[in-house]
Order: sequence, then C-alpha cells, then structure tokens
Amino acid sequence: MSRRVVESLSGVGEIYSGGMLLRSTPYRLSVFREVDGDDLKVDGHIDITGIGEAVVLAGAPILTLRLSDGRQLQFRLTDTGGTICGTSGIQPA
Repeated sequence: MSRRVVESLSGVGEIYSGGMLLRSTPYRLSVFREVDGDDLKVDGHIDITGIGEAVVLAGAPILTLRLSDGRQLQFRLTDTGGTICGTSGIQPA
C-alpha cells in the first residue's frame, strides 16, 4: 500500500506510562494516510539512547508521548532502538 504524509513533527516531548513521567526525549513523527484509507496513522522515533528503561518501555502496556505543542499520542515501542508506532491518533492539547 502507498501512503501519503500529512504532517511531520519533531521536538522534545515527555513520555508517560500511566500517569508517571518517565523522561523527556527528542522525537520525530510522521502522520500519514494510506492512499486507499481514511484513518490517520503515526510512526516515528524517540531517542532512548543510553537509558536502561528501554526494556521497561518495550513492555509497558500504555505509553503516552506529550508533544511539545501539548498534543498527546499513545504509542508502543517496536524495538529497543526507539522506533515507535502510534496506537491512537494524535489527541488535541
């Protein structure tokens, strides 16, 4: 399937597990739409270089990234290198 990028985002955000702040980190995200679909999807990368909680993040049930503009994204970590996949759309501030 082909996809079209709708928005590219970068900045420094905060990662939460439940209501607990885990850390602040740089992020790069792409919001895209599949050519034959209506749903927006999000994927990207967060910087987790040199932190021990990468293993914890990989197993956390609900992770939220609060973007620098206040919007939020629920996501899952797809590898210990910092690649993420949104599990929800970006929620307003």
